[in-house]
Amino acid sequence: MQRVTSPKTPASERIKWSRIAIAAGHACNAILRDVEIDALKQQINELRQLTLERLSEDTSEEDEGDEDADQRGQT
Repeated sequence: MQRVTSPKTPASERIKWSRIAIAAGHACNAILRDVEIDALKQQINELRQLTLERLSEDTSEEDEGDEDADQRGQT
């Protein structure tokens, strides 16, 4: 960044280094965005698994409750 901000650096060099810094910033942002998206996908998958586990637990509890009621009704 010194080459961009130094008054001793010719204008053409400052422009060149400014473009390089901007390109590097764009690359960093793209990488960070990809990492963020991957983390969000992982969180979504974890939530999906937890939801499916909870739903399967709830349905098995309901089935057990139905069986208990059936057994009481038969006696």
